Amino acid sequence: MTSSWNFGGSGSTANHNTTVVTDSRTKRLVVLILVGIAVLIVLFSSFYTVSSTERGVLSTLGKISEVPIEDGLHVKIPFIQTVKKVNVQRKKVDGVENTYTGDLQTADIEYTITYDLVREHVPALFKNVGRDYHEKMIVPAVQAAMKGVFGTSTATEIIENRMKISSVIEDRLRQTVPSEYFANIQFTLAGIDYDDDFEKAIKEKQVAEQNALKAKNVTIQVEEQAKQTKIAAEAEAEAMRIKANALERNPKLVNYEAVQKWDGKLPEYMLGESVPFINLNGKQ
Repeated sequence: MTSSWNFGGSGSTANHNTTVVTDSRTKRLVVLILVGIAVLIVLFSSFYTVSSTERGVLSTLGKISEVPIEDGLHVKIPFIQTVKKVNVQRKKVDGVENTYTGDLQTADIEYTITYDLVREHVPALFKNVGRDYHEKMIVPAVQAAMKGVFGTSTATEIIENRMKISSVIEDRLRQTVPSEYFANIQFTLAGIDYDDDFEKAIKEKQVAEQNALKAKNVTIQVEEQAKQTKIAAEAEAEAMRIKANALERNPKLVNYEAVQKWDGKLPEYMLGESVPFINLNGKQ
């Protein structure tokens, strides 16, 4: 008698095959999703924008193109090309430098410098100088110009001619800073800080000069008053001389002058019977 044992082998095989098929489809779906995501990443990374206040510097496998990328929407090769965006708005930088004057006074100079980047040469600037162009080119030029100008002027001259000193330094910067990279350079001296003892001496000198000027003005005022008094006295003396000459030539003017000064009252006591100053006959 033969016995047959059936443990459901065929059903297990079918279920196994179904699971394998399901796993395979899931893997393919995951792969497709990942590929799709990668394609989207590549697609979106191929596009970039540059604003109106920027210029783009394109690099292909590390080689910088000297043609600037203008503002707008652009396309690049992902993973091969990169774009660095450079702000080309007007630069304004404050700085402080220590220098010596012509009379060996030390001074900490606060300054402000403004300039524009030449937009069409931004890639060349990055290629030949680098992103730290200000520290490499502007700062050394400012230091050299300040030392050259301050070194030939005394501390007092610098204080008295501050605007002129700023102008001279600005002219030197425009001559020495490369014009193919930088334009419209402006330089301003914001502050000059000398040694405390020297500043005290300057203040004392200024006070002394102001006091001297005040005293001079007082002297001039006194001299002018004396001059006016002298002129008035001379004028009065001349008037008296003219009047005396007139009286001497015409004695009747004496009586006229007396009448002009008489208040119309007769004196209470008189010597004699005559009324003074009045000649009824009209004769001398």
